Amino acid sequence: MTVEFGWFIPTMGDTSQHGVAEAAIPQSMELFTNVAQTAEDAGFEYILVPVQTNCYDAYITCAMVAARTKKIAPLVAARGGFMAPTVMAKMISTFDQLTQGRVRINLITGGSSVEMAADGMFHDHDQRYAVLTESLEVMKKAWTETEPFDVDGTFFKANGVNVLPKPYQAPYPPVYLGGLSPAAKDLCAKHADVHLFWGDTPDNIAKLVAEMDERAAAEGRSLRYGMRLHVVVRETESEAWNAAHAIIANAANGPSETSVKWDQSMANLRMKELAKAENHLIADHLWSGIASVREGSGVAIVGNPEQVAATIREFMDAGCSSFCLSGYPHADEAERFGRLVMPLFADELASRDVELVSS
Repeated sequence: MTVEFGWFIPTMGDTSQHGVAEAAIPQSMELFTNVAQTAEDAGFEYILVPVQTNCYDAYITCAMVAARTKKIAPLVAARGGFMAPTVMAKMISTFDQLTQGRVRINLITGGSSVEMAADGMFHDHDQRYAVLTESLEVMKKAWTETEPFDVDGTFFKANGVNVLPKPYQAPYPPVYLGGLSPAAKDLCAKHADVHLFWGDTPDNIAKLVAEMDERAAAEGRSLRYGMRLHVVVRETESEAWNAAHAIIANAANGPSETSVKWDQSMANLRMKELAKAENHLIADHLWSGIASVREGSGVAIVGNPEQVAATIREFMDAGCSSFCLSGYPHADEAERFGRLVMPLFADELASRDVELVSS
């Protein structure tokens, strides 16, 4: 199996220890650029930018970072209902053309009713997925149709749609989606290229992969799968565990008061379940400690290089080939992963290079 690795830009600011203000690195173009360039040099193929109240705008950040890197592809957020899908389609295809194919699409519906209300979005969970589905259908048609067309949907209407330029990637950039709800699984089966699961045990991920294979097959499609995980890798296992425990050692119990509660995310509920595991250990080298102090993805692979690589291979055996990783502080951990772990996947990465050249 081939493999791809992605990294993460902390547009909310970076830290090595939750609860220690002095350890935080403030938001800045310098921080974002340093993380992106370090990840690119380490061999990561794409870079995720989050969408939350405390974060800088994801689309503008991606554009600024793309101008300061050469190869790494921003995973750009597509949020249905916040702008016309024709406008979003033009923005993404322009981005794709100007970067010569360095764009991937991250479908976002939002997991917090508080954040949604603050942005003027009052659709419930399943309605937001319906809006995003219709938006994506319009966008895909706009990217592939050569003649103007009309749209008469439930949430969007337009006459004479003609989006130019068309994407650099044919027929359009790859689409990524995460989520555990039935609505998320339905949208993924119909439209996504990669389903990104949040951290869990390889056995549970294998069951989800089997379910999604069936859902996609019913739509006449197939999917690739990936994992959204943190990583704490050090030369020795004891160093790795010391570094992991230091991340949360000074944090208060539970997410900080400034965190927005993700009350409409089944994936986040699963994180909270995993955080209750004894010593936060859900498998030998899978640690849910980060989920105990923050919302969102909070499972980390912890260990020496060989242990981290072996754990990734367990997820590969479960069906995953894309790994969207992060670690604290992000530039340092990206460099460390590239130096210590990437070489252990030389064969899989070489196979992927051959696959990309021939495709």
